[in-house]
Amino acid sequence: MVEQAGDWLESAITRHVLEQLAQWRPTSRDVDAASFGLEGPTRNRELLAVMEALCDAGLVMYEAIVVRNRAPCFRDAVITPSGYAALQAMRRKDSR
Repeated sequence: MVEQAGDWLESAITRHVLEQLAQWRPTSRDVDAASFGLEGPTRNRELLAVMEALCDAGLVMYEAIVVRNRAPCFRDAVITPSGYAALQAMRRKDSR
């Protein structure tokens, strides 16, 4: 789980979310934890924290958060150009 404010960008869930949204780019999608293959009892809370942080940072956009089957669903989620650039920077850092 993303515990501290500075850790969210380095979390595996953040990277996974950005990677998946980049694959779907430029199409927006309704996404939830299952869309990203996230599992475990805290998956919805973790995804909510990551998506809100990514949106606040301007890396991801979504129309609204709705609740489906007691879980958050992000309507029309898409990676932004800034999010794609951040992902590219992460990939370059990994390749060093």
